[in-house]
Amino acid sequence: MIKISNIKIREYKNKFIKKTNLGKKKYNYRKGFFLEIHGAGTFGIGEAAPIPEISLESLNDVEYALQGFKLALEGLDYDVSIKELLLLSRVHGDGLPSAMFCLESAIYDLFSKLNNQPIASILKANYLNEINVNCIDSQNSLIDKSISKVIKIKIDNSDPVKIENKIRAVLKKCNDETKVRLDFNGRLTLRQAKNIFQILDQFDIDYVEQPFDCKNLDAIGKLKKITNISIAADESATNLESIKNLIEKKLADVIIVKPTLVGSFLDIEKINNLCKKNFIRVVVTSSFETQIAQNYIIHLIAALGITEYCGVANVDLFSKSNSIRMKNEISIDKLLGKK
Repeated sequence: MIKISNIKIREYKNKFIKKTNLGKKKYNYRKGFFLEIHGAGTFGIGEAAPIPEISLESLNDVEYALQGFKLALEGLDYDVSIKELLLLSRVHGDGLPSAMFCLESAIYDLFSKLNNQPIASILKANYLNEINVNCIDSQNSLIDKSISKVIKIKIDNSDPVKIENKIRAVLKKCNDETKVRLDFNGRLTLRQAKNIFQILDQFDIDYVEQPFDCKNLDAIGKLKKITNISIAADESATNLESIKNLIEKKLADVIIVKPTLVGSFLDIEKINNLCKKNFIRVVVTSSFETQIAQNYIIHLIAALGITEYCGVANVDLFSKSNSIRMKNEISIDKLLGKK
C-alpha cells in the first residue's frame, strides 16, 4: 500500500542519431510521454510512445488517457494498493495500448522500488535471471558482431543480388554460428519474394520478417508453400485477435510482439501462451522507445520466460554511448526497476 503524493506527465521529442524505421517509413524523431507516479519518497516511471501510422491511438489520445489517470488519483488522502492502481490503469488505458503499457510500467516500477525487487519478480514469481538479445546490423549496435548469436538485417530493396551481397558483407564481421534475421518491413511483392528466397537457402536464416504488406495475408500463404524458411509476422501481428487469425491460417512461424502495440502484461501473456500452445515462436521487441520503455520490456521478457533472442536494448538510438557489449545476454538482477 502507498499514498500517492504526485503524478507528473512530461511530453518528449527525442531526435534519433540517424533516421530510423518505424514500420515502412523513416523518422528523425521519436515522440511520446513519460508518466511518473510519486509516493513514499520514490517514484515509478512509464513511457507511452504510439508508433506513427501503426498504432491506432494518437499522441493526443494518449495524453488524454494519462491526464485522466492523474486526475483520478489527485487529492486522494488514503493508501492504495498495486491492485487498485492496475484496475485504474485498465479504466483509463482501455483501447489505448501504448497508454496502458505506460501506466502499468510506472505502477510496477514504483512497487519494485518500494519492495526492492525486480519488476520481473512482481510480474511472475519464476522469472529468467537473464534474457537473450539479438545483434542488429547498425553502426550504432550495442553488441559486437563478432560474438553475435543472431543478427537482424534491415533490407531496403528488392534486388536479389544486392541482398545476397549485403548478407555476405554483414556475415564477414560475424562468427560462423551467427544466424540471420531479415526484415523487409512489408516492401515485397510475391514475385519479388520468390526470386529473393531462391538465394536465401545458402545462408543460415533464422527467419524472414514481414516480407509483405500487413494486409497481404494471401501472399504469405502462397510463399509458405514454396519455402521452408520461417516467416515472422510483425506489422501483421498487432493484437491478440490478429495473432489468432495468423495462427488459425498457419501464416506465421514466429510472432513479433511489440508491447507498445499490445498494451497490458496480461494480454502479452495471453499471446505468449497461445503461441506456445500452437508451437509458434515468440520474439519480443521494442518500438525504438527510450531506455524507460526498453528496460520495462526486458523485465516482461524475463517474466514470460522467453528464451528467444529478442530485439531490445541492442542499439544506440538518441545518443552515442561508445559502449559495445561482448555478450548476447542482459542480466535482470542488475536492472532493479528502471534507471
